[in-house]
Amino acid sequence: MLVAALGLVSAGATGCGIRLDRDPRMPDLSPVDVLRDAVARTLAATEADDEAADAITAFAAAVGPPWNPPEGLAEPVPPPNPEPSPLTAADGLADAARRFVDASPGLGRGTDLTAVVLADVAAGALLHLSDLDPEAAGSIRDDLAGAVRTALDGGRTDGDATGAPVDPSGSSSAADGAGVHPLVALITAAHIAEYVYERASVHLPADAPARQESHSRIAGLSGITAIAPSLAENVSVPSSSPAWDVAEPPEDAQTALAAIRDAEDSLVGRLWSARSTVPPAVFLSWLDDSARARRRADGFQDLRFEVTQRTPEEDG
Repeated sequence: MLVAALGLVSAGATGCGIRLDRDPRMPDLSPVDVLRDAVARTLAATEADDEAADAITAFAAAVGPPWNPPEGLAEPVPPPNPEPSPLTAADGLADAARRFVDASPGLGRGTDLTAVVLADVAAGALLHLSDLDPEAAGSIRDDLAGAVRTALDGGRTDGDATGAPVDPSGSSSAADGAGVHPLVALITAAHIAEYVYERASVHLPADAPARQESHSRIAGLSGITAIAPSLAENVSVPSSSPAWDVAEPPEDAQTALAAIRDAEDSLVGRLWSARSTVPPAVFLSWLDDSARARRRADGFQDLRFEVTQRTPEEDG
């Protein structure tokens, strides 16, 4: 039985236990288990001898091996998914990402720990696919946008957000207070990231990708602040601030890029904390947006989370 300890690579979140394989004595698999198996089989069948090879290996290690029914069951159980034919790197990455998008409506209202891993792999797959087959990556992102709309249209409740402003206190530590709803912390992190982009972009060359896309990224962050309050009840909407305290304020191009990376890492950390209230399609969309933004700030990452295998004895 695989047990994975998952922690943020950059945001420094505390590791949490994730069980990526079901007990073989329990062959009834949940939708996310079936999806995990499908993605595992896709990655195992993907052949790559280019720069995507290391990423595909990392994705496969994060997801874990396919689930195969044990021998000797009273009633034989077929594998959850058929073995795919050999796939090119582009086709394999596209299939891994698309499977998450297609399955997201059936994964529940929140994003559980296994789905977090699969979403992270999907986001990484899309980053590499953008280089190998931009058209395929764009098509999958279009489908993801549709899945997000479906998730939000089916999950909104009237009066979820109280609209009561929360004192931002001018510091990112405001999101760390005891009793703060994870979505409030996520909204605050988005506000801080908006501020960082406004401060950082003026220090970047006009042709820098992070500067060229800063307005688009700020719009995306504003979308998070608008959508997040509707994902749960009794979420007080934190107000923004004209000036936030930033650990390392941007002063030149190098520190500007570092500030953007730190802001994106903090945002992903808050997204992780709020995962149980964020629908899977929305989780992937926000994770993908942040991954692309971090790449533009010279911070390309195959995975935003780190999955390490542990033995049952280590799991206690």
